[in-house]
Amino acid sequence: MNDNIHSQIAFEENSKSIGIAYLLWLILGGLGVHRFYAGRTKSGIAQLLLALSVVGWLVLIPWLIADLFLIPGMVNQHNMKIIDMINGPAPERVAKEPMHKVQSELDPKREAMLEDLRSTGYRRERRNDPNIYP
Repeated sequence: MNDNIHSQIAFEENSKSIGIAYLLWLILGGLGVHRFYAGRTKSGIAQLLLALSVVGWLVLIPWLIADLFLIPGMVNQHNMKIIDMINGPAPERVAKEPMHKVQSELDPKREAMLEDLRSTGYRRERRNDPNIYP
């Protein structure tokens, strides 16, 4: 077998499913099991500890509602970590060179005007240089 097949098998063995995470949330959400499944152990322990007290449920209920929207991101982030562990981190995007802008015949005059303004401290007096100002 080649390396691509080994990588794919390793990913399939270690990846997580969003559907299973939602099922765990529905059945055992109050105990934080869906967070353990998604690789969020610390917050799973926090939810488990909150579930042990009556007052903790006041915090846990809004947190569980928020988890309805956070579960896909948590599972996708876990799966991306698996991909990075298998293949190594993705190479950072190469910064694209800035596009060369087309210069018109007015661009040198604009640059000269800006340089003149910079040298005079942007004072608002009329300049009489016919090469720069028409």
